[in-house]
Amino acid sequence: MSTAEEKDKEANESNSSFGERLVVDFDSVLKYVGSCGRYQILLVLMAYYVCLPCGMHQVGAVFLAAIPKYRCFIPGVDGNPLYANTSWDDIVKATTPGNDGDYDTCKRYNYTWSNCTDGTFACHDGKDEPNTIACKKYVYDDSVYKSTVTTEWDLVCDRLIVGTSVTAIYYVGVLFSALIGGNIADLIGRCPTMLGGQMGLMVVGMGCAFSPTLAAFAATRFALALFLMASYVASFVYVMEITSGKWRTFVGINIQAAFALGYMILSGLAYNWREWRELQFVISLVSLPFALMWIFMPESPRWLFSKGRDEKAKDITLTMAKRNGVDLPKDVWEMSSKTESKDYGKIFSPIELFRRPKMRILTFNVLFNWFVISLVYYGLSLNVGNLAGDDYVNNTLSGLVELIAFPIVILTIDRFGRRIILCISLIFGGLSCLGSTVANVYAEESEALGTLGTVLALCGKLAVSGAFAIIYNYTAELYPTVVRSTAVGIGSMAARVGSVLTPYTLYLQYSVPWLTGTIFGILSLLAGGTSLLFPETMGVPMLTTLDEAESFYVHRKYDGTCSYHQTLQSVDSNSNTDEVKCIGEDPKNTVIDSALTSL
Repeated sequence: MSTAEEKDKEANESNSSFGERLVVDFDSVLKYVGSCGRYQILLVLMAYYVCLPCGMHQVGAVFLAAIPKYRCFIPGVDGNPLYANTSWDDIVKATTPGNDGDYDTCKRYNYTWSNCTDGTFACHDGKDEPNTIACKKYVYDDSVYKSTVTTEWDLVCDRLIVGTSVTAIYYVGVLFSALIGGNIADLIGRCPTMLGGQMGLMVVGMGCAFSPTLAAFAATRFALALFLMASYVASFVYVMEITSGKWRTFVGINIQAAFALGYMILSGLAYNWREWRELQFVISLVSLPFALMWIFMPESPRWLFSKGRDEKAKDITLTMAKRNGVDLPKDVWEMSSKTESKDYGKIFSPIELFRRPKMRILTFNVLFNWFVISLVYYGLSLNVGNLAGDDYVNNTLSGLVELIAFPIVILTIDRFGRRIILCISLIFGGLSCLGSTVANVYAEESEALGTLGTVLALCGKLAVSGAFAIIYNYTAELYPTVVRSTAVGIGSMAARVGSVLTPYTLYLQYSVPWLTGTIFGILSLLAGGTSLLFPETMGVPMLTTLDEAESFYVHRKYDGTCSYHQTLQSVDSNSNTDEVKCIGEDPKNTVIDSALTSL
């Protein structure tokens, strides 16, 4: 055992007999270290790198499982040199039921085309009554994609639901990862979780590229997803914990920008590597550089303090200050200490989020918002192939509107508050989805309506992207340090339930074209309404203990009734009472009091 660990153990034992201990308020320390100094900026950028491969894998199905144009294989025509120069459209028009460009490419006319010997289709033109049969084999247009999962295993027509389920299986893996990822990060630390997740992404992702069967592909994609969300949640919590003040909002939201940048880069990689196996292998290698970055990344001091590893946390904090060019006062630890009672040193399960009455209600609302935001976000992201234009351009535009959304959120969230901006984003997104649905229903009557539908879909993506960025930050601010990763993780789990249902929601549009967009729109409006029930966290210090958080939910804002050197504690946290009291000493003229006064 190291000297630092021995000191921590002795300190913990000496305080345990009193049932409480003095803990360091890291937000107070960061007033001296710097809210986001040059060393923290470097650490934030390295943590952001985790989001690049995560973004690529998360929307990889846009290209890996793309559905190109397809039709039935026509015996006597396909492979016949007489028809070598016949265009795709001419073959479809002559062999496929339908008219005016609306052809059922899952069926073909049951003609014997080998009777035609002149390289035309005149031998059957109007000479007999056609009947149709289902395709037994397919031909795919390879002008855009050389191969995809869809073309390799014929996931079209009556097997379209199989492809939908394969995509859903991936998101089931992300769901499980979100459920346990936050706990893992709280248990072993932020940095080890990031490293393990990224190396898992690389190894399993490379294996996925060599999948011999569709079942193997689905299994490896599921395994890949397990590593993805654990590292992503750990990365997000890490950058939130090493910064403070207005910079916490900035770095927390911009981690979403790194994610969007990742899948914009995916468009370029997919354009260059048009075989799905090659693309999967290449994006798996993107995780490798993080192994080098990880060597230079210290653990989050805030997490170390919450685990009672004070000496190591202080060493890392001193390193931060030194590399920021700052000298800390000798008594900084004493000035930044506060009494903490029963949460110290415990490991909390997701069940803890539902024990206290106010936290329970808030958690259900958080889960609903995460669910809706994810359902709509991934619905609009995965549906870019159905927009008019090029898939590569559409995917890039889908990422670009996210990059536009984040500066808007950053400029407004600390001015008007998290709650109102989240509400506006969801309501605007819902109205955009409903408007896009109406425009697309009547798009056949007017090309302008089709363009309007595309523009409104991108507006919806912009709005829901902003909501996604807000809900990550908002959740982290709503919960105390001891369960922060767990809360973000379980919120992300609810989001993954939404993403699991996304492929099936998109599948509905093949039967009822207006239903998918209507679902997105109505749910967004409902979530926008319930978001107004959240307490506002703008200007409130990061919560530390569970009792402090429960009491904050009762007050709904910091009103100055208790110093944060005191604990806002419920009289009985196991009851439904709203009665609270302030406990602990209330020293005057402290750093924390000064910080609160300046808010």
